[in-house]
Amino acid sequence: MATITVPRVVPSPAEDAAALLKAFQGWGTDEQAVISILAHRDATQRKQIALEYEHKYSESLIQRLHSELSGDFERAVYHWMLDPAERQAVMANAATECIQEEYPVLVEIACANNSAAELVAVKKAYHALYKRSLEEDVAARATGNLRTLLLAVVSTYRYDGDDNVDMELARSEAKIVHEAVRNGGGGAAGGHDELIRVVGTRSKAQLRATFACFKDEHRSSVTKALPRGDDPTGYPRALRTAARCVADPSKYFAKVLRHATRESAGTDEDSLTRVVVVHAEKDDMGAICAAFQKRASCTLEQAIAKETSGDYRSFLLALLGS
Repeated sequence: MATITVPRVVPSPAEDAAALLKAFQGWGTDEQAVISILAHRDATQRKQIALEYEHKYSESLIQRLHSELSGDFERAVYHWMLDPAERQAVMANAATECIQEEYPVLVEIACANNSAAELVAVKKAYHALYKRSLEEDVAARATGNLRTLLLAVVSTYRYDGDDNVDMELARSEAKIVHEAVRNGGGGAAGGHDELIRVVGTRSKAQLRATFACFKDEHRSSVTKALPRGDDPTGYPRALRTAARCVADPSKYFAKVLRHATRESAGTDEDSLTRVVVVHAEKDDMGAICAAFQKRASCTLEQAIAKETSGDYRSFLLALLGS
């Protein structure tokens, strides 16, 4: 269930564009007016507002927002205003610039989107924006097993259905995963290649069946059993991230949000913004919020209210329906 709320009677794009222009005028920007409009419009409506604004006032709405807003609030609004596929393409490109630390962004896009078609749309948007493929930039900027894993997950076209699970294959590949894990993910048998092949190519339903067989046989989840190691490329962490994204995306994103709002470590605004902005109008945001509350001692809204401030806090809470 998405969390953004759209009014039953929505003003026309021309009315919203005029209201935004008014919010920009005067001695200071009326940030609350900006939030009241943009945080309560879906992707199609926001695109229509941006087109109407440019048509009427001969300037880019995104560029005007950039000049009027600042800090985490500006970055969150900027990403929110992008087309969903374009938004993830921009995030993916930024992640490739610092790929050993930002690999989770790429893994999330590749493994946690609702359908293979969404990943294809992101890759098309990436190519249109940067005149290169996502695979090209991953190959150029990652190294070693991390590069092999990331190329496998961003290149694949997974089958989306849940009605084509082969339990015999699941049991067989659970043994392959166990053998690779027992060898620390590598070994003479080419464990890295086998792990990457299984995680990078099978449908999500097939992988979940494999993970379930692994747990039944070995009394441990795959994510706990996967090697941790000292690979300087970050491959072991990326492998566990991919497995978590496939096994239970809502639980994975709830964990990202818990770390992002953890008081002792300081707020991770980049991760917080990414998850809320990307998922607020997807049908999984409700499940992410429920998983967060189950694992934390508060709701996601309470955590954000405590760990953030100002217009940034107001904007995120508005996207969550508060």
